[in-house]
Amino acid sequence: MKIRNKLGVSVMAFGLFIVSFQAMAQELTVAPAHLVCDYSVSEKVDTQVRSKIQRALTQYGISSDTYMARFSMVPSIAINNEQTTATVPPKCDVDFDFVLSLQDIYSGKVFSTYSRNTVSRGANKANAIALGISKINLNNPQFVNFVEDSKGKVISYYESQMSAIIAKAQTAAGARNFDEALYILGEIPEECPSYASRVAPLILDYYRQEMDLFGEKVLAEARAAWAASPNAEGAARVAEILADLPPSCSSSAAARQFVGQMGTKMESIDKWERSYMEKELAYRHDERKASIAAAQAIGIAYAKSQPTPIYRVNVW
Repeated sequence: MKIRNKLGVSVMAFGLFIVSFQAMAQELTVAPAHLVCDYSVSEKVDTQVRSKIQRALTQYGISSDTYMARFSMVPSIAINNEQTTATVPPKCDVDFDFVLSLQDIYSGKVFSTYSRNTVSRGANKANAIALGISKINLNNPQFVNFVEDSKGKVISYYESQMSAIIAKAQTAAGARNFDEALYILGEIPEECPSYASRVAPLILDYYRQEMDLFGEKVLAEARAAWAASPNAEGAARVAEILADLPPSCSSSAAARQFVGQMGTKMESIDKWERSYMEKELAYRHDERKASIAAAQAIGIAYAKSQPTPIYRVNVW
């Protein structure tokens, strides 16, 4: 059984050995929200709109991960006019505005909006709306300007709130709640001008301290396992436990000393030593990138373990 941290997530689930990952900067994140409409639309249409928003955000380099989002892209439909034709079978013509708003998830404050008018015909009102939405093309200069304006508003918000967010993270770290501190800092996108000088150093520091604490727990459990069974079976258990030891943590040297004191080397321990050395070498090859990525994973794991907060926006 894997060692678990207080979030119930194994070290491997944190993605500590990230060298196989591509660069994972802290992306600017905007979560898609459910469609707002006075007329009741189907779940299929709501999902269709979400997919359209997610594709558009991804195209312009914006993440849509709800767990790390402060802002949301809220779609809404305002029906201007509707008419049913006298044809057989009858058709429904609907004139509506499709609106996207960048909103603060917690306060509902609107920062930027984009609107596109559409006239669509369908077998009925619901069908006309669904067909109209499917034909909306967000690949146009007006939408690009809206996205760029939204990105600028998000970055300006975080720059203005930077000191308060950092102070909150420092309070959590002072209580040795490094996972919470990493979650708090993980909300800040790397696009912020002061990210490199003010945020990244704290993330690396808190991540290292979190891993040092975790390494101490791993080593303590390995020692207990060997004390209970100082034999080949116990050695296999020790190797299994130490597989979760974070690379280059403060307990690395003590772990090596411990396995050296176990007496006659066993195959399971030899295999662990070789594997751990490879992980440390790979980790050091790109330590900063690996640490930032792993810290982000810890922040997301922390967010998922918390009760659902109260939002003013109905996000997915």
